[in-house]
Amino acid sequence: MSPAPTARRSELANWTAGLLVVGGNFLQSTSVGINAVVLPTTLQSYGASPALIGAILAIEFVSVFAVSLGLTRLLRVASLYSWVLLAAAIRLPAIALLAYTTDLPWWFLLVLLHGFGNILAGTLLQIWLNSIPFTRARGLSMAMFGTSISLGLACGPLILQGLHLVVDLIEPIMATTDAWLAGRLGLLPDAGIAAETRIPLYASALLSTLSVAPIMLGRFFAPRFERSAQTSVRGAVARAPAVMFAVAICGVSILGLQSFITVYGISNGLDIGNAALLLTAFMLGSILLEMPVAWLSDFFDRRYVMIALILLSLAAAVYLPIAIYDAWSARALLFAWGGVIGGLYSICLAMTAERFTGEDLVAANAAFSIMDAAGGMLGILAIGMAMQWLGVDGLPYVIMFASVLYFSFALTRYQVR
Repeated sequence: MSPAPTARRSELANWTAGLLVVGGNFLQSTSVGINAVVLPTTLQSYGASPALIGAILAIEFVSVFAVSLGLTRLLRVASLYSWVLLAAAIRLPAIALLAYTTDLPWWFLLVLLHGFGNILAGTLLQIWLNSIPFTRARGLSMAMFGTSISLGLACGPLILQGLHLVVDLIEPIMATTDAWLAGRLGLLPDAGIAAETRIPLYASALLSTLSVAPIMLGRFFAPRFERSAQTSVRGAVARAPAVMFAVAICGVSILGLQSFITVYGISNGLDIGNAALLLTAFMLGSILLEMPVAWLSDFFDRRYVMIALILLSLAAAVYLPIAIYDAWSARALLFAWGGVIGGLYSICLAMTAERFTGEDLVAANAAFSIMDAAGGMLGILAIGMAMQWLGVDGLPYVIMFASVLYFSFALTRYQVR
């Protein structure tokens, strides 16, 4: 499967399309940033153990395998643009309905559905951006995409801090929805759900809906794909193993910290506001340092830059249990750590775009998403179990282990390429 031939577009049109994709990705990531704080803390308030929280948060990444392995078939059934809209239609009710139940089996199902829509949209937007024929600055475009994710995740906790300013806007929407669901489906929110929990979930759902607006504006720029020989996701991993496994390390670190750093901070004596700002510091580091790190990699062999960044991530994980007792030290550490992991993600994305073109592009992006999500899913599960069995420092222990494992893989068993 390869992009259908089209007339050469101007560089202005290419950047217009790219910025619309980045804008939609930013709004979607902001919704995920809200979820990163609200979902684990809400589950904790319902009495869920760290291992169960990890299992529920990891379940959404199961869908990445179905999405990525079936991606070429999906694009033969309908256009990329249509699937992006469908992904939004799945995400919205899934996250909104979490505001109605404390039943953990329902949480498993709804988080899984939300994850399906989220991962499908993210993968398709990445393919869309990679398919744009930039004549220059491809590395910059990849860094912008990665930065939009980090910026959105960082803005999520900040929006929670100022949510009281727009509560008068959200409450009427919530009341109207409550009345409609009660009248049509007989659905009422469980008695144990506080308004303080429901309002952030509605805010997340609204932002998820708004993320479709830039995509709709750019519908005429969306690539169309035609039938060609199907490429192998497995072959894409085998062709660039060091890159793909580095992506998995990004998943462990980003999604592990995203899911548990707030709980980790609370468990070490921080209030929820300061604990949530740890995630903000991590994402701000990625926002401000990701592009400089990606730019510097243009002057060095990116293979060795990857290894250096993973070593720096290992050092940050070692120091976290010490720094957490001082809020400013912890924020500074997480700021630097965010730059390290954000830079690593952008470098992996740029190397993927350089190594794969034409009909290999869909398979390569599918493999990229699979490795990212697999690392995140395994990391979340491992961190949840480690925090339950080894204490709260199970969070850095898992990231240390993953970093050492990759370092050993890269230097002792396989050629880095």
